[in-house]
Amino acid sequence: MKKFIPVLKVFLVVMLLFLFLRVFLLGQDIEVKMEDGIPVVYNPKEPVSLPGMPSQVTLIEDLRLGEPDEDLNYPFSTLNWVCVDDDENIITMDNEEGCIRIFDKTGQLLRRFGRKGQGPGEFQNVTYLSVIEGDKIGVVDRSNHRLSHFSRDGKCLKEVKLREYWDVYRIKADSQGFLYANYVTWNQTENEVGFTVDLIKFDQGFEPVMTMGSLEDSSKRNEVIMVDKRFGYDVRSDDVLVWGINTEYVLHFVNTDGKVIRKIVKDYNPERLTEEDRKWHYKVLFGDRKLPPQVKLKYPKHYYPYAYLICDDEGRIYVRTYEKASKGEYFFDVFDSEGRYIAKFPCSVSEMPSIIKKGKMYSILRDRNDLPLLRRYRMVWK
Repeated sequence: MKKFIPVLKVFLVVMLLFLFLRVFLLGQDIEVKMEDGIPVVYNPKEPVSLPGMPSQVTLIEDLRLGEPDEDLNYPFSTLNWVCVDDDENIITMDNEEGCIRIFDKTGQLLRRFGRKGQGPGEFQNVTYLSVIEGDKIGVVDRSNHRLSHFSRDGKCLKEVKLREYWDVYRIKADSQGFLYANYVTWNQTENEVGFTVDLIKFDQGFEPVMTMGSLEDSSKRNEVIMVDKRFGYDVRSDDVLVWGINTEYVLHFVNTDGKVIRKIVKDYNPERLTEEDRKWHYKVLFGDRKLPPQVKLKYPKHYYPYAYLICDDEGRIYVRTYEKASKGEYFFDVFDSEGRYIAKFPCSVSEMPSIIKKGKMYSILRDRNDLPLLRRYRMVWK
């Protein structure tokens, strides 16, 4: 009996530790519920450390493009778009010069092609640049009303007319050649400007296949909307579309048939717009200009839950929020491929990360002299 008591104590201690850990994890409120046959992942306000999975990420800068060479020549006049291929070559779009530049993964310029104009291989106002079909470059030129496919050496392989959808924006592509984009329709009256934004899936010929979702907003004719309601969306490497509307923290996973296969819901604290925030938004939109007294600025009381999202090639989802870190940076929330909230990290307000691939994040910003700059960071998980 005496020998049995120590064994019993050890057993009870182990059980108590197990129950403590279980209660701790459940206390974080990560729950998966089936609703209308769809798994919905409910996440807490803070990340949860999951057994055997990394939960912290550190950004280490390892490349910077845009600084002058020894002769004070700058590589970019503007830096509007960037994409990265499977060999980590960096492809950029410069709308001012109307050219595409391709750099290798060390930052060495391999080639450039294109110029301003309306002919084949010429650009006016590119609103989309991406690697498509494995080894081609896809370009949507809003002013030329066309989607063009280019080889890596700059040869124009195919052009598709956009017709009435020439004004699409925030375009994303899957591996099968389907495109997802926002398209706006307007409904104006004498006193009000209303609009509807649709998230539309297009086929390879830029014909609409289906509408994934819609949002509506309006303003009076003398008002300027300072913080947009908007779609956040990206396409994962498995061709799953992840999308939501930023007025609520809910993300939908949609397969190639248009069926919702999973949802993410996250709890959050609404971030109030401060007077400093208002001044920053004004500066971004209007610079030093003074507006006529009849023009009113329309701000929400609080920021919406997030600004935009991107997916990496491992299925993780990165959501740029309005929550601020101690130095004024904005936090990114990170979800794993199943939609569980696993990490968060700060990123400078001046940067706009647009691609995360092979463990590296690519971010566009402007330097202290207001010149375009591209930074690449290694993402170290632990």
